[in-house]
Amino acid sequence: MNTGNAQGSGEDPKSEFLLREGTAADAGAVSALLRRAFLKFEHLYTPQAFLATVQPEDGVLSRLREGPLWVLERESTLIGTVGAVRMADSVIVRGMAVDPAAQGVRIGRTLLDLTEKFAQKHGYGRLSLYTTAFLRQAIHLYKTSGFQFTGETASPHGTQLLRMVKVLKGNASAVERT
Repeated sequence: MNTGNAQGSGEDPKSEFLLREGTAADAGAVSALLRRAFLKFEHLYTPQAFLATVQPEDGVLSRLREGPLWVLERESTLIGTVGAVRMADSVIVRGMAVDPAAQGVRIGRTLLDLTEKFAQKHGYGRLSLYTTAFLRQAIHLYKTSGFQFTGETASPHGTQLLRMVKVLKGNASAVERT
């Protein structure tokens, strides 16, 4: 378990948080966090795409079987989450969300750093993720974290997804395979 200090945007720098691996007991809270984080964008998703993004508790439990999921808590409340899925060519950053009330204090960056360390620990040279064009704040975070658009798109539930990839340090040759 790691603790750290949330910093930035008027947040009290002494406000501690706890970053830990999520468990099945967290599934309901993770589902609620996903809903809070994406609710303002619901009208931009198809109903099927929104449900795929805002996983119900049983969907979170399924994701826990596919790879690790981490949660970030402050005062026993989940304020951030991210999952990782190991694929053949990269680790996929999946289900990342930050509570709207906790945005702007580097929680997203902390979660991305965690998935990067996980990928490197397991010998991967790339991180990848899918996002939508209307999640502009998230895209800004991804770009400033080193992710680049690949030009690949997918629309599994009727809302277009854009693929982004980050080549991890020491893996310049992985750029050619994106």
